[in-house]
Amino acid sequence: MNSPVIIITGASRGLGAAAAKIAARLGATVVLNARSVDALEKVAAEIRVAGGQVLALPGDVSQPDVCHQLVSESVARFGRLDAVVNNAGVIRPIAPISTANPDEWQRLFEINLVGPLRLIQAALPHLRESRGRVVNVSSGAAVKVVQGWGAYSASKAALNHFTQTLAAEEPLVTSLALRPGAIDTEMQVTIRADGERGMTPEAHGQFSGLYREQKLLRPEVPGRALATLALHAPPELNGEFVSWDDSRVQALYAGASY
Repeated sequence: MNSPVIIITGASRGLGAAAAKIAARLGATVVLNARSVDALEKVAAEIRVAGGQVLALPGDVSQPDVCHQLVSESVARFGRLDAVVNNAGVIRPIAPISTANPDEWQRLFEINLVGPLRLIQAALPHLRESRGRVVNVSSGAAVKVVQGWGAYSASKAALNHFTQTLAAEEPLVTSLALRPGAIDTEMQVTIRADGERGMTPEAHGQFSGLYREQKLLRPEVPGRALATLALHAPPELNGEFVSWDDSRVQALYAGASY
């Protein structure tokens, strides 16, 4: 098996599904994970029909056994591991800090931050061997305050710093965080549905306006950046927080057929 092997979490829809399909078209073997079994298998089936090599392993990445299974079955089946894309994430609870439920914060952090930690720990021996890559999907909210998004924003800010630390500690692995922009996904549906209760009217109106004005990105747009970075991110980007439309990312697209 000579094709690079990539684990992608949160791959049943939206950005993760788009990145998985693009990576497969670029010749990667993709190992897909999400909690939604039927939706995940649908994505896997589409990749198979298109001639791609794919393995679907459903489960919750906040659980240690799921993370270990993702790595062990990937290596057992395909003999290698070249990249991990930590895309799985949740935005709830959307609520002011004064009224937020700490248990919901804890659950969010288990998925958005501890899950990537568990998966990376399991994958590191193989990523060192392959001189592989880690791409952690972050958010512009990591560096910008959105009232009501305290839990989500804090988790993404922590993920950025985690990525920097990983880059410093693991020089054989190229690790970076990606800002994917505002995408037309289920998370945006959640923001429009739940945000009115937890966000300021101005902030909620801004995100609703992006949808009304058709300014949300199609998942395939940042999905191309995500897939390309998983396959080709150079060591010079190690530890960085980069946007999907960064000129250095776009330069990697040259010569690739999407």
